[in-house]
Amino acid sequence: MVTVDDVEKRLPRDLDPAEKDRAGYLIEDAEARIAEEFGRVGMDLDRFLELPWFRATYERVVREMVAAPILVGINAGMRSASSSTMQESDSVTFADVESVSWGGVTLTDQQRADLGLPAGGLPRGWFPCPPRWPERRLR
Repeated sequence: MVTVDDVEKRLPRDLDPAEKDRAGYLIEDAEARIAEEFGRVGMDLDRFLELPWFRATYERVVREMVAAPILVGINAGMRSASSSTMQESDSVTFADVESVSWGGVTLTDQQRADLGLPAGGLPRGWFPCPPRWPERRLR
């Protein structure tokens, strides 16, 4: 469905041959990860892929999952970096490490929601308030 050329057309720079090979493997990983998540919640991915609107969302999510580790590269999770010349002082601050992985693809909660998968650990829907604890009236 998604090809390396589809991903490369949307990136701000051309990919070198090694990155193109890596993008192909990451596309396979992304498609397998999405299929795994659909299977985990008991949903049939093939049935959803027959819907044109879902297919477009699926392809967009796969492209996002592949583009992130390619563009970020070794700077995955890095918020800031500083360096000094004398006495060699380097400093790196990391944040948001779970949103991008250099070694593979990551399916974020937003992407899960876009695909119709449950995201996060909170219950979805409206639930009534729990009943109050029975109290006795004092006279």
